Amino acid sequence: MSMGDFNMREFLKRNYVSLFVCVFAVLCIIAAHITSDNIYNPALEYGGEVLHPVKVEHLDEGTDVYTLHLEHVNAYSHTLLFYSNHQEITVEIEGEIIYSLKSAESVFGGTPGAMWNRVALPRAATVVVVTAVQAYPELANQKLVFELGNAINMYDEVMQGALYDLVLTVAIVLIGIALTAYWVLVFRRVNKQKDILYLGLFAIIFGIWNFGETQFAVFMFDNRAFWSYLAFTCLMVMCLPAVYFFREFMEVRDHHFHRIVAGYIVVETVACQILHLLGVAGVKETADYTVASIGLILIYLLFVIIVGIRKKRNVKKIVVNIIGLFILVATAVIDIGTYYTDVTSSVKVAKVGFLIYIIILGIETTRIAREKLQEEQKMEIIKEMAIKDLLTGCYNRNAYGEDIAAITDKTGIQMIEFDLNDLKKCNDTKGHKAGDKYIMDAAHVICEIFGDLGKVYRVGGDEFCIIAKGVSEESLLKKKEALKLAIKHYRLDHPDSGFGIACGYATYDAAIDADFEETRHRADISMYENKKEVKGN
Repeated sequence: MSMGDFNMREFLKRNYVSLFVCVFAVLCIIAAHITSDNIYNPALEYGGEVLHPVKVEHLDEGTDVYTLHLEHVNAYSHTLLFYSNHQEITVEIEGEIIYSLKSAESVFGGTPGAMWNRVALPRAATVVVVTAVQAYPELANQKLVFELGNAINMYDEVMQGALYDLVLTVAIVLIGIALTAYWVLVFRRVNKQKDILYLGLFAIIFGIWNFGETQFAVFMFDNRAFWSYLAFTCLMVMCLPAVYFFREFMEVRDHHFHRIVAGYIVVETVACQILHLLGVAGVKETADYTVASIGLILIYLLFVIIVGIRKKRNVKKIVVNIIGLFILVATAVIDIGTYYTDVTSSVKVAKVGFLIYIIILGIETTRIAREKLQEEQKMEIIKEMAIKDLLTGCYNRNAYGEDIAAITDKTGIQMIEFDLNDLKKCNDTKGHKAGDKYIMDAAHVICEIFGDLGKVYRVGGDEFCIIAKGVSEESLLKKKEALKLAIKHYRLDHPDSGFGIACGYATYDAAIDADFEETRHRADISMYENKKEVKGN
């Protein structure tokens, strides 16, 4: 479709579901942004009693000491809950350490990661001192927010608050699995519509990345260093299917740009993994290179859209991408801003935006794939009709000519010829409907007995042919006997049919045959000899 052929009204009519979803997503993002104060405050979300420190000391850059006075520690409410992000934590009462969260040097990095800290306090506690040491300078301005309450209630409320993120993440993963499975089941054998596969992989990896960052995972899994490492790895890896999805979806056949982007992603991923494994740099220290990969993806998306506009094609895809691009850019900016400013509450907005974008692209991609599949099926039917005899389902003379022309090695090629007895008489006395039934029944008998030797061709009104190779004389004679028996049984069931099929065959002989037509001629002579025998019976 060219830009001149594009009808906006028709587009809106056919894509109203996607557009509605898109508008709804934008409204969700705006509403979430307006209602968020951009400060992650677990105490405000999960209830309980907020404990305000009576003193906060900044010993040096990245090290803070919080002093808390407790008044309501009892059997029901004796759990201290607070969220830390890549911080080593120590909790002391009267100089005695009752809780600590330390970094463990491993291939996953030297940071505890993002954690919910749950500390059981003794009833006699009146003063609690919490020391937080930030692992990364860029996150040094974080402030801990403390809550005192019942452990079970806190657990329930955290899980309820995490349900929103968890549902979004699971939905993204399920959509990705569905798209990938759809490609595997429908298109894998023909190796087409790879945009569905790439979009599915992109969604799955994105969903895994987000799952590790959900409050459900933060609260349930203690090895936060591993989940942080997994999240950054997924963030790096998912860029690769993204670039190939945009290329396939927009049908842009650039020879170099996508290779440059994909090459950078591969090199960046491998290099960062090596640095992590060797302990040279942590995941946070290499995050800028991953952010650069995301930036390249957005640049490449703009590139394929511009190319599509300039070439005046794929207008629907361009419009869908432009509409969805706002959401994609918004999610990328929010995620990047989250990393640098620790505005973790906005991650929910990013997930909504990405989920909607995946839905929009998934709908459009599968719709196009379905249309192409239907078109290909129509073409296959047309092609099949061109080489098949409509009455019998056997191959026609066109197919016979193509297959004969395609034979390069003539050694051992055999022509098996068939002719129906008294078909004209059947048409004249019983009508063409009876004649058609005669032809169909004869074709069925021939296919049942000789079909394993090769294709059965209807090369004339009452003439059939098979191109075989290397069939022994003994086997051919057995086939003829089976045909003779089938004719006999048919005549017993249809006494007045006059049913009969003559069969003859010949093998190509370079010494006497100039081509296959001469081989067929010899097969015809053999067939007419058999015709006399069939009529005699």
